[in-house]
Amino acid sequence: MDELVLIGVAKKVRGNKGDLKIEAMSDFPDRFNGLREVFVRKPDCGDAVRMKLEKSEFVKNYAVMKLKGVDSYDDAASYLGSEILVHESERVAPPEGTYFVDSLIGMNVVNTVGEKLGNVVNVLSNLKQSILLISSVDGKEINIPFVDAFVKKVDETSKEITVELIDGLIEDSDRKRERMH
Repeated sequence: MDELVLIGVAKKVRGNKGDLKIEAMSDFPDRFNGLREVFVRKPDCGDAVRMKLEKSEFVKNYAVMKLKGVDSYDDAASYLGSEILVHESERVAPPEGTYFVDSLIGMNVVNTVGEKLGNVVNVLSNLKQSILLISSVDGKEINIPFVDAFVKKVDETSKEITVELIDGLIEDSDRKRERMH
């Protein structure tokens, strides 16, 4: 069965007829337009419940959803803080050459001759570029910029990232970590 992925969080009640303002957790706001059902996980409950939608649309900087059977301000208020989820198979595909962070985590990282360097344990993002945090086969942490100069191939099918390293890249990661401790 597909995993569920977070697309939004219920933040406010809109009006008095049960509409919820949803903070989008998706890079694709249009994905909210016309949704017919979602899974809702309330903050105090571990299980997500499938719910039909009477409406779903993206307006300005937020989504508006009307859950079927939620018809008043108080009913809607009981959903504040709830996660809005969809099946992974319903996720909007990212543009060519871009990837979801959670699809990169856990991938094997190999160099251009096929030697395993380690596994991606996290992806750090900033305004300029993302950094792959890799737990190396010898237990060290390697930081590799997620840019074309280093990342030569991402194979989502085999869950493998091929990188081309330059002299000093791994040693520079070690020195930065030593300075932080």
